[in-house]
Amino acid sequence: MKIYKIAKQEKEYLIPQERRQVKDRFGDNLECSFAKDKDGYYCYTHRARSKSYPSIDKIPQSEVEFIESTG
Repeated sequence: MKIYKIAKQEKEYLIPQERRQVKDRFGDNLECSFAKDKDGYYCYTHRARSKSYPSIDKIPQSEVEFIESTG
């Protein structure tokens, strides 16, 4: 099985509470998306993905800005 298929299978979308937490922490005008996998939460675009963090609060602002810049 190809690695991109494995990665795509593991992605879970955020529940409304988690989306609200992202909005409160990073604002409304994000140019990237957030999701979770078995290792934690991450942000991504169609070109890049951050590493996984144990909670949304642990994702650094600089990481989000970098991922946004790839979109």
